[in-house]
Amino acid sequence: MRAFLFFFVCPAICFCATHRDIPQLTLSASAQIAKPADELQMKIGVVTMGKSAEEALEENSRKMDAVMRSLQFAGLASDDYETSHFSIQPQYTPCPHNPPPNWRASIVGYEVTNSILIHTAQLGLAGKLIDLANKAGANSIGDIRFGLKNSRDYWTEALMAAGANGVRDAQAIASATGVRLVRVLSISLNHTHVKSHQINYASMARGAEVTTPIEPGDVQIEASVNLVYEIE
Repeated sequence: MRAFLFFFVCPAICFCATHRDIPQLTLSASAQIAKPADELQMKIGVVTMGKSAEEALEENSRKMDAVMRSLQFAGLASDDYETSHFSIQPQYTPCPHNPPPNWRASIVGYEVTNSILIHTAQLGLAGKLIDLANKAGANSIGDIRFGLKNSRDYWTEALMAAGANGVRDAQAIASATGVRLVRVLSISLNHTHVKSHQINYASMARGAEVTTPIEPGDVQIEASVNLVYEIE
């Protein structure tokens, strides 16, 4: 009976042992790949002010119609853009430095903001769209970037490169320190990051023509993994 009981207890103790007592090598590895951008993204909008909401909205609609016509004239298709933001906000009198106890802010006008988000495969239109939209009355142009329409398609490639770098790093460390890699105890994803090529519109000369083609550049996809090896 004692031998029978010992036979079952011993494996249970071995099974419950953790990796904490095992000599380990822990490291992080990353990789970065570059892919040509295949999508142009930007936000173009019109912001107007008026004493009444109707006045501000009327001016905004007129200018936005002109902007949309100019974008379509440039070659933008109807499925290349969508409404990004629309709002009508009252504007109040500023608070005085030392307001009296009965001071209350009053409405002095209204602000209307209407913007669209462009996402098109026509990368060569960047400069032309900015130029024509600016001339047509757009006064809010930003978030100009060249990205990937389906960046998820390239994550696997970046992850494989990061994992391969991790294996090579582990082998190099083991060789340099005289230890042997036994097996991988754990692998975890640290992060995957896509860095689009962004254009700073604020640095461009406002009102000047942007006729020079803007180079799309490459999109960087970075992946990082953590590995834990058993060593001896």
